[in-house]
Amino acid sequence: MPILPTTIPKDIDKYFFNRTKDLEELNTYISLLRKDIPPQILVTGYRGVGKTFLLKKLLHDQEKDILTTYIDLSDIHGREKGKLSEEEVIKEILNQINNTLIEQEIYNNTKDKITTYLEKLKIKDLKFNNTNTNIFDIPIPIIKDNYNKLSKFTMELPQKIIESNKNLKGYIIVIDEFQLLKYIKNPSAFFWLIRSYTQKQFNVSYIFTGSISRTSEVITMINGMDGAFGGRMIQITIQPFTYEETKQYLTKKAKELKFTKKGFERFYKCTRGIPTYINTLASILPNNIDENTIMEALNLNIDQIALLWLRVWGTLTDIEKEIIILITKLDKVNWTILNNELKYSKSTILKYIDLLSNKGIIEYTSQQEYILSDIMLQTWLTIKYENEGHYPL
Repeated sequence: MPILPTTIPKDIDKYFFNRTKDLEELNTYISLLRKDIPPQILVTGYRGVGKTFLLKKLLHDQEKDILTTYIDLSDIHGREKGKLSEEEVIKEILNQINNTLIEQEIYNNTKDKITTYLEKLKIKDLKFNNTNTNIFDIPIPIIKDNYNKLSKFTMELPQKIIESNKNLKGYIIVIDEFQLLKYIKNPSAFFWLIRSYTQKQFNVSYIFTGSISRTSEVITMINGMDGAFGGRMIQITIQPFTYEETKQYLTKKAKELKFTKKGFERFYKCTRGIPTYINTLASILPNNIDENTIMEALNLNIDQIALLWLRVWGTLTDIEKEIIILITKLDKVNWTILNNELKYSKSTILKYIDLLSNKGIIEYTSQQEYILSDIMLQTWLTIKYENEGHYPL
């Protein structure tokens, strides 16, 4: 059996494949940082297509004069049990900037100037207990009425770090799973907050990335014509591997696997060229593979292959699951079907359709129908029903 990564590997270079053009495109935009023209970028694509891998490779490859910080909002979302807030997001950004300063060994060069600025927050009257946020060993208090001051400090900090160190040329901040910002109290205002500071900064680039539908409301909020960035963000969609690219990848990374023609056709149909599925399915296959082998492996190992959907499924409400199961049964649904089959008000159905769209789970087609964004979710649900007699709870 081949050894292929099912999570982001420590040795990124060893498993990096076929994203050279995407990487070159991103680096071309990022190079503008050195000319004081910071690009703001939105990277989208199917869940499991390799967005995070690509962006971690991008950050990994930067020269030492470009600082990089990676923030995964799903970590906060999990810690806060789904109750994401502006305060927690700001604190996480500050924590990760602090980690960057320590890891990239510029802490001492910058400390004096930034601590002087920090003292201007005048936060002595606030409580310091039960906080895990620090900057330069100074604890940041629990945020109450001081949110405006702290958000201002945090958003201005990256540019001030660059200005405080003549050897630095720019700062890249990646915010992964950014669609989760939809669930804070006022997401539109939060995007405008970020936009208001990026307008005044010349050396800081934000890259937002997430598994979201092309018709998602959160894309409109951040980059629609009436959104915070007003269509000015550079938008890049990461595509799955093509049939030939998938074949080249397996030939290079899993050469012990021998497919019949129909076996490989079935393999590609099942994985759709999405690296996460390619790796998980290939990792449990025997060396000689025909069409039947693929289907048997899917049926016996579907939880392992569709692992990312097990995690997502556990976060969904009963109504969201009900909508997904209905689409699974019928392949596609329109508004009339939803209204007739689901015993909820129109406003309730619309609310949860929007939620699923923002999570990148369903899409609205040009034929005015709703479909699942990922056929592997449909495959997982179908196999679970066939094997167990009911859909996952």
